[in-house]
Amino acid sequence: MADQPAWHPPGQVCQPPELPLYLRNVYDLKPIVGVPSDADVIGIHAVIQAANRVSGVPGMHDPSLLMGLADHLFSAQMAKYRNKYSLITFPSDATYVPPELPAHVSVKLEPVSGAPSDDDMTRVQEALRFYQQFSHAPSMFDAHVNMELSQHLFNLQMARYMRTAGESHASPVTQTATRPGAPAQVTTQNTDGPIDATNNAGTGASATELAERCIQPAHETSSEVFSERFNQVLERLTQLVEQSHQPVERSERLAERFDQLFERFNHLVKQSNESTTKANELANRANQLAEKLNESSERSNRLSEQANKSWGRLGDVLGNINRVLVGIQHAIVRNHKGNTVGALDCLVNEKGQTPLHLHDNLMYRLLSETFSGNFNFETHAIIDDTARSLYIPDACLGYLLYFYGISEDLCESGATTKLRTGKEKNARKRLSRYFSSCLG
Repeated sequence: MADQPAWHPPGQVCQPPELPLYLRNVYDLKPIVGVPSDADVIGIHAVIQAANRVSGVPGMHDPSLLMGLADHLFSAQMAKYRNKYSLITFPSDATYVPPELPAHVSVKLEPVSGAPSDDDMTRVQEALRFYQQFSHAPSMFDAHVNMELSQHLFNLQMARYMRTAGESHASPVTQTATRPGAPAQVTTQNTDGPIDATNNAGTGASATELAERCIQPAHETSSEVFSERFNQVLERLTQLVEQSHQPVERSERLAERFDQLFERFNHLVKQSNESTTKANELANRANQLAEKLNESSERSNRLSEQANKSWGRLGDVLGNINRVLVGIQHAIVRNHKGNTVGALDCLVNEKGQTPLHLHDNLMYRLLSETFSGNFNFETHAIIDDTARSLYIPDACLGYLLYFYGISEDLCESGATTKLRTGKEKNARKRLSRYFSSCLG
């Protein structure tokens, strides 16, 4: 597309984060006034790549620094984007042209007109990720191509964002008026008819019924009353006589039940005696087995002590053999002519491990290249009769002392990799003597 009038403020400043010394040696980032140059953006990419590599070293990960570098890269790419593209023609007539990629990058990119599709975004991301895999091979990696490819991805992301922002609309909010409901009508029902007067609502009896109940016949004679009363007394007396015979029958049933229980008790006592006899026999048998078990345990303890002594002697022999093998491996590495600092990465400890077993990024060559020039991290060693300088950060000293089994009096304990405070200088001297004895 034709270049559009720039709309990036010429006086705007992109301020980088404060860098440690080892990153300033890679590229010393300065504040960027106005539109950043290609060299400025390439420098930011170089510092980010170095910081990502060092972040894998134990104790060197700094998330705040990585976040600040990412923000600085975003500001620089935004400045280049705003300087090239105009808001007036965006995004319908804008064409985003990708950089020319080398032949060893299999992903093919085409110019993108308007807002990019999902396939466009996926191809550019795949191309950038594939190309950055060659960052460790200088002959196959061009920092300028990497910068342009990253900027192209940023431009497409901005185009996609602006399209999404332009298509979003606020949803109208509809309000439904609620019609007030009709007032409820109350119907009053009058009941016509006579209402009986009553003073006993619980039984429902009227005043007339109560009056009838109160009228009793007066012709009953006193002889009839006495006769009825006599019959009641006679019936009660008969009941008492019948009850007087019941305790005798009940006592007979209880006596019979008692005899049954007593017989059952005797049977249980007999069974208990038999069980006691069997229990005594089992107890005697258990005591005999316990005595035999004690004898077996004592014999087992004696055998175990003898085995432990044998294993201890065997462990000493194996330890001596292991140290001899480690010495042979060190001698093989030492006899190689032209050794440099990288030869330290081949030295094994008593477990047959190299420093890479401790951590993927714990390589002396990588550490020396990353922290070169930082004299606080400098360590000396005699390699192939030549004094060499290598650079080891403080955070790695405890790991290396523990790895080679030479952390005595320098780490907090023999089972930890944490270096004691103020022991950094002594740790470097001990590592220097160890390296010189292996490769000097």
